[in-house]
Amino acid sequence: MVSDEVLRMIEEAARNNSKGLDLSWQGLTEIPMEVFQLQNLTFLSLSYNQIVEIPDAIEKLQNLTELYLTKNEIVKIPDAIEKLQNLTELDLAYNKIVKIPDAIGKLQNLIGLDLSDNKIVEIPDTIDKSQNLIWLNLGSNQIVEIPDLIVNLQSLE
Repeated sequence: MVSDEVLRMIEEAARNNSKGLDLSWQGLTEIPMEVFQLQNLTFLSLSYNQIVEIPDAIEKLQNLTELYLTKNEIVKIPDAIEKLQNLTELDLAYNKIVKIPDAIGKLQNLIGLDLSDNKIVEIPDTIDKSQNLIWLNLGSNQIVEIPDLIVNLQSLE
């Protein structure tokens, strides 16, 4: 259940046509469906909660440029993430993600990706499609091999 305080924050963001919403540290176990009605959001932080799933409804937030879901319990990145074509920053560090979906490679404007401290075992070949990536953090995972295609990410610093 979503607390009255969280609902108030979402309602205020809707009323003010806010571009940003920070729902970090709210004890959330799911992303409130009301968030997906805020289609003007460019910044959304849901870090430090206990969220277990990113619903496909995330695709409704097509104006997002920054999405932070650090320190949750997320196990899977949905393919619907590929609809967020304006996304430049995606932070999913400290979750329980086991696989990087091919959809990440379709985020053409992504410049920063943090998937550190998860349970990822391999880097997909499609990662080289993220040609604008400047910053990629895959530390503290269970990756045993780095694909040769990673050298194609010429923007990486």
